[in-house]
Amino acid sequence: MRKINIESNEKDVLDFVEELKKDPLLEGYDINPWNANNFALFAEEQRNCSKCKGLASCKNTNQGYMLKPENDDFVLFPCKFKKEANKKENENQKIKTLFVPKNILQADLSEYDTSTEHRKKIYEYIVKFIQNMKENIFTKGLYIHGGFATGKTFILGCIANELARNGIESLIIYFPDLVVELKNSIGSSRLEELINYLKSVDVLLLDDLGSENMTPWLRDEVLGPVLNYRLMEEKPVFISSNLNPGEELEEQLATSKSRADSLKAQRIISRLNGLVQTIELDNHSYKR
Repeated sequence: MRKINIESNEKDVLDFVEELKKDPLLEGYDINPWNANNFALFAEEQRNCSKCKGLASCKNTNQGYMLKPENDDFVLFPCKFKKEANKKENENQKIKTLFVPKNILQADLSEYDTSTEHRKKIYEYIVKFIQNMKENIFTKGLYIHGGFATGKTFILGCIANELARNGIESLIIYFPDLVVELKNSIGSSRLEELINYLKSVDVLLLDDLGSENMTPWLRDEVLGPVLNYRLMEEKPVFISSNLNPGEELEEQLATSKSRADSLKAQRIISRLNGLVQTIELDNHSYKR
């Protein structure tokens, strides 16, 4: 960018000011020797922005920002690409993830497959759920069950991202890996921190419940208390699983054939019924 030192030859300074006044981008502005350099930068950055295709190709002094005159001063304003990046960053901060692929943060409801009755029903439920959350109306989450590679994790990612766009915090977890983390945290403050966060986050999304090695400790000391707390506090839960929420899930939760374990498993399912609606996902192979 061409600049002028105001201590330079007076004629050079005035010529520089007059040259700027002829610039169509600066028409109507009060340009003088003391603000000429800023106006020169303003015009240059306007031209950069008019040709820019994204932050990666930004040529301005401050990436993603443009100097603009405001009142008697100049301030930095973010460009549309920077605004979009900031918005996405803020949304991502609303989504906490544990042990799920990073690309889950790219899941978008606009890409959701509504080609079957079951999938369309899930989509409609998500839209209604988001609207109710915005209006502070408690609505049950979903227990989505179906076969492998049917897109259950992608659906949870869509939900988390849609919640984030509406300023609602969520935690999405791959449940089998969470179990390992919980067991490794026994005897440390990390265990209590994890359980408290599972209880308190606005919306909890558990991916692949039933694939873990269920134990009485996990059922009675972690899953049961978390679900019970969320049920009492009306904090929604979304769950994906390969198991139906009836006999298959009960068998997984019971851990043995004893009557006592069967009753404990039924108690967990009873709490789940207060937190989720059940939808079976059709089993045609899903590829995003």
